[in-house]
Amino acid sequence: MIGIRGVLFVKRFVYGVAVDFPCGVLSDCEGPFDGLPFRGTRYHPWLTSSSDRRMNSASTPELTPSVHHFALRGLRRFRRWVAFLVIFFGAVGILLGWMQAAERASQDRNWQAVMDPRAADPGLTPADDVPTDHARRVTVGLYLERITEVAIRDSRFRALVDVWFAWQGEPYDPTGHLVVVDGTIASIKTLEESDEGDRHYRLYQIEVEIAKTFHIHNFPLDRHLLVLAFEDGSRHREKLLFEPDVVNSDISSRAAVHGYRLGTLTAVEKPHSYKTTQGRPGLAPGTRSTFSQARFGLVIARDSWGPFVKMFHALFVAVAIALLPCFIRPTDLDPRFGLGVGALFAAVANSYLIGALVPDTGEFSLADLVNLLGIVTILITLVESTVSLHLFDHCGQRDLSLSLDRTSFVVVSVGFIAAVALILLGASGMLWP
Repeated sequence: MIGIRGVLFVKRFVYGVAVDFPCGVLSDCEGPFDGLPFRGTRYHPWLTSSSDRRMNSASTPELTPSVHHFALRGLRRFRRWVAFLVIFFGAVGILLGWMQAAERASQDRNWQAVMDPRAADPGLTPADDVPTDHARRVTVGLYLERITEVAIRDSRFRALVDVWFAWQGEPYDPTGHLVVVDGTIASIKTLEESDEGDRHYRLYQIEVEIAKTFHIHNFPLDRHLLVLAFEDGSRHREKLLFEPDVVNSDISSRAAVHGYRLGTLTAVEKPHSYKTTQGRPGLAPGTRSTFSQARFGLVIARDSWGPFVKMFHALFVAVAIALLPCFIRPTDLDPRFGLGVGALFAAVANSYLIGALVPDTGEFSLADLVNLLGIVTILITLVESTVSLHLFDHCGQRDLSLSLDRTSFVVVSVGFIAAVALILLGASGMLWP
C-alpha cells in the first residue's frame, strides 16, 4: 500500500510541475523543451513573480494547431526530465542502500560462522573430525592489554596480550612450538611459572602482529572482527586439545582503538586442517593435518558519525555550490558553468583523498559510492545549465528556462539528500535488516 501511494505521489508531482510552470514567447526553435501552452496556463507561485505572469498573460499570442503540437511535445519532455531525476535518485538510493544492508547482513553471518566451534569458516574447506579422547587438554586464556595499531590500508593490526596455559600431566613448553595463525610473534616474555605436582601453569606477555583482510564495503561506518588464534605446531589435535578459558578471558579497560568502540571478547576452540602433509615422512600425499586452535574474537565498530562528516563535508559543500547556478542568469557563462566545474574538481579531489585511507582493491566502499553519487549529481547540474542556456538564448523561452532551473534545484536537492540518507540507513543496519 505504501509503495502504491508513493508511485501515485510521484506521478502527481511530475504532472503538477510540468503543467504548472510558466512558458515564454513562442519561437521557431524545436529544442528539447520548446513550445509549451501559454494562454490559460496556471502559474506556480514560487516559479514566477506576479509581474511576469501579468506580462505573459498580456503579450502571449493565441495558440495555433501547429504551435499546440510543439507545446505538447515540450510539455512531455519537461515531464520526462523531472521524472528522470526522481527515478534516478530514488532508484540509486534504494539500490545502493539495499546493497549496503545486504553486505552488513552477510558480514554478520560470516562472523557467526568464524566463532562457531561447529561451523566451517566461510570460504574454507571444513576441518577433519578427528578423535580427541586421548588428547592432552590444555586450558588457554587471553587478556587483551592493548590494541597498539589497526592499519586498515596495510591490512594488519597489532596487539599486546597476556596468554596463560594450564594443564595436568607431564610438563612441556607451551611456547616452544606456539603458532599465531595469520600472524607473527613480535615479542614474548614469561610473567609467571608454576608447577604443583602434576598441575602446571604458565603466563606470558606476547606482542603479536596479525595480517587481516579488512572488508571496506561499509567504510567509514565499518565494523571489523579481530581474531587472535593460537596453535601448537608440533602436536596434532589427536594429541593436544586446547580448551578456552571463557570465564577469565577478558579485555582491559585500557584497551582502545581511536574511532571505534570495542565489543566483548569471545573464546572458542576450533579444529584447523591443513591441505598438505608439510613434507612429513611416512604420510601419503593428500593427507591432511588437523590441529587444535584456540580462537579469541573481538568486534570493533565505529562509535560515531564523526568520521563520515569529516570525510564528506567538502563533497556536500561542492554539491551545494553546483546547485547555485540555478539562480544565475543562463547567459552569465562564467559563474553559471564555472561553479559547477569547480565543484566537480573538488569532488574528484575528495575521492582521491578518501581512497588513500583504504586498501587498493576493486571493492566499492560506502565512501566510494557517496563520492560517485556526488560527482554524478554535479554532472547533472552542468547538463541542466546547458539545457537552460539553450532555452534562454537560442529558443528565447526565458520563462521556461527559469522554470527548469527552479524545478531542477528542488528535485536534485531533495533527491541527492534522500539517496544519501537511504545509503547511510542501509550501511548502519536501520533498513532491510
